[in-house]
Amino acid sequence: MSTNDAGEQASREALERTAAAVIAGFGVDATVELRDGDEDGQVVLELSGPGASSLVAGGADVLDALQYLSVQVASRASGDRRRIVVDADGYRAKRAAALEDLAGRAASEALESGDEIELDPMSPQDRRTVHMALKDRDDVVTRSEGNEPRRRIIVEPADESAD
Repeated sequence: MSTNDAGEQASREALERTAAAVIAGFGVDATVELRDGDEDGQVVLELSGPGASSLVAGGADVLDALQYLSVQVASRASGDRRRIVVDADGYRAKRAAALEDLAGRAASEALESGDEIELDPMSPQDRRTVHMALKDRDDVVTRSEGNEPRRRIIVEPADESAD
């Protein structure tokens, strides 16, 4: 086993132990599964079981906090900084689909009215999803405004005179 493989293994074990301890601390009946994600080097920490949905009952705050903690744990265990996604019962995919739908509706409204549409404040991950959902469109542009935790996205018709 190479040094890099040993660091990777230590990182994964530390992630599993930490996530299990956190969900046990919440009194949640859930299991932790680590798998490789879609992006190179990405790790997905999937929480599943009868209590996993309670971790997202009020939104993704608990998942986001566990995700932040997981990045710190993995970084200290392996010395590498990697992208870690923490999910519970498919919440992230459902949220992404809802945000993509919201982005499409905001774009349609901006084009119909000719005005900019201001979305509610969102987490950085949610803002990224909205930006990515509209990035290939030439008829609208997006930008983020404000300061955390009230940072929000503005969707507006593209300036056709810029062509």
